[in-house]
Amino acid sequence: MNIYLHTFLALGCIYGAYWYGRNMTRMTIAADAARNTLDRLEREGFIKYKFNKKTGEKEFKRFPWEQYYVRYC
Repeated sequence: MNIYLHTFLALGCIYGAYWYGRNMTRMTIAADAARNTLDRLEREGFIKYKFNKKTGEKEFKRFPWEQYYVRYC
């Protein structure tokens, strides 16, 4: 095995590990960030959810902004 073949194999393995790690974590990082953001907004009272008993999922509940909106004339 000469130095060029060894370098090529080493770089190929490093690139393969990088590509595998990047593709495996790309979606999970985005999903975790979105879930954490929505949970924080719900906890602080900016958005509200209701629990759907049929599907077992949380559904977004529209917030009645009309009662909090004050017009200044």
